[in-house]
Amino acid sequence: MQTITLRLRLHRPTQAKIRRYRELVERTTSFANNLVAAGRPKGLTSRTARAYLAGDLPSAVINQALRDVAAHRDVRTFRVLWPSFNNQNLRLKKVGDFWTAAFPTQAGRVRVPLSVTAKQEAILSRLGRDVKQGAAKLYEKRGRWFLALSVTLPVEEKTAGTESGKIAGIDMGLRYLAVVNAGGETLFFPGDQAAYVRRRYHALRRRMGKAKALKAIRQMKDKEARWMKDQDHKISRAIVDWCLARGVSTIRMEKLEGIRRRKTRKRDFGRSLHSWSFYRLQQFIAYKARLVGIRVEWVNPKDTSRTCPRCGYRASENRSGIRFRCRKCGYEAHVDVVGAWNVSLAISGLAEAA
Repeated sequence: MQTITLRLRLHRPTQAKIRRYRELVERTTSFANNLVAAGRPKGLTSRTARAYLAGDLPSAVINQALRDVAAHRDVRTFRVLWPSFNNQNLRLKKVGDFWTAAFPTQAGRVRVPLSVTAKQEAILSRLGRDVKQGAAKLYEKRGRWFLALSVTLPVEEKTAGTESGKIAGIDMGLRYLAVVNAGGETLFFPGDQAAYVRRRYHALRRRMGKAKALKAIRQMKDKEARWMKDQDHKISRAIVDWCLARGVSTIRMEKLEGIRRRKTRKRDFGRSLHSWSFYRLQQFIAYKARLVGIRVEWVNPKDTSRTCPRCGYRASENRSGIRFRCRKCGYEAHVDVVGAWNVSLAISGLAEAA
């Protein structure tokens, strides 16, 4: 089973409904901040928590807000807390040619049409059968309104070890965010553009910091985080599509506690990519792979850059910078290609499989 989130766009909501949604968001956020100001009181229910409301809210939204406030104990002030609904309060139904969503608001339940893609349509049509509906969140992005719906669906894994089933290995690092190797073919994702963008954002924040533009700095951090997440989505999608096209049945990745760090002459290079979320990139690859039936395994990364994938000879002298040359058989290649190949071979053993 795999849990994913569907981003369902509300189809052309009227201005009256938009005002209602925004009021719902404002009341939910105000309620959450009132709870924080009161010290996050425990044991509240949808009935007893109404003392902290500035206006009416549906019980479903109150209950989820209580859980969100309790889960984010480090948040001092919620800039926005989007209202959420569980599978009992959000009803999805196809009416004519449109899928619709019905959910409670402060002014009663509304039913709104959704603009769904073909893939979303295929998943929604299986609700109640082999697809399980989870919680949903109502939010606005760039003037458009969406429901982020969590669904759990079964996936059918491809059979590993068959003649057509290949194993791909993925090596992650700073010079190349990801290098994929499968059956002798290699796919590179250079990190130079990402490093440039990160340095640019950092320089802008420094200038704004000197100008005391704190709000602009916060907004820029949010924009940078969204850009990084978008890059991870694009890279992971490209990797999974590339593996699918080559008949890969299993993807192996390093089980990393922290990405490897390397020395560099550039003073700001570490600031550019050492904080990149390689864990998130791995998770994006994993869930996209499982959705199309590709098995995901995690391997021990020990010695993957020092071992020859052809003859198995292991020595630190095999590696010199970005070049790899086996001192025994003479095999030469880029060190990240060697790392990805060794990850596919799981030379140091599997850490876990999922």
